[in-house]
Amino acid sequence: MAENTIALVSFVLTLMVFSYVLGDLPFIGILYRVAVYIFVGMTAAFTLVVSYEGVILPYLQDIQNAETSWTTLGNSADIAIFFTALLFGLLLLLKPIRSLTWLTNSVYAVVIVVGAAVAVVGALTGTLFPLLQATAALPEDLSADLSATMDTLIVFVGTMTALFYFHYQVRASGDRGGEQSRLSRGFRHIGKLFIVTALGAIYASAILSSLTILTERFSFLFRFGA
Repeated sequence: MAENTIALVSFVLTLMVFSYVLGDLPFIGILYRVAVYIFVGMTAAFTLVVSYEGVILPYLQDIQNAETSWTTLGNSADIAIFFTALLFGLLLLLKPIRSLTWLTNSVYAVVIVVGAAVAVVGALTGTLFPLLQATAALPEDLSADLSATMDTLIVFVGTMTALFYFHYQVRASGDRGGEQSRLSRGFRHIGKLFIVTALGAIYASAILSSLTILTERFSFLFRFGA
């Protein structure tokens, strides 16, 4: 019974999402928006439940653990972090009060700065540095594995020229101001080619994934209708 109910709800929601194709018609255009509202609401509720059970509740249990003392350094640090996060959360609730908006904006600033710093460090240590190390790791015997050598060289050239594409440097050229050298323009064009190829591959992968999901939804509708 439960499986049939879930299948019926999925069938109705799928039809509501596909109603977007019909446009903003009376009593039909609202179906897509209702489905989106349901999805957003369920996502927010699911995120709240997972955050509480997976983050907040275990954190509170660790703080209240009888084996640890409030005076221990580790537990004191956990308590300080918890109450700092709680204070930030309470300050966010002051957003509707105009005179106290600066407090909420301060919290936003801290979150954005910390998030940007973490993202930059993660991108450097997790992506850029390993990529540079991989491009520089040429095999000892270049003739032993020609395909691996060519792959390494292509990755190296693509990485260097793609990074060079975002570097803009000109030299003075009389009354015409400044212009790039032919070598710089050549490197930029090669880097642009690699970037366009990578973006095209990512876009094609996204399209294929979307078509796979669409095909699965159509198959579900046909199976349920049969």
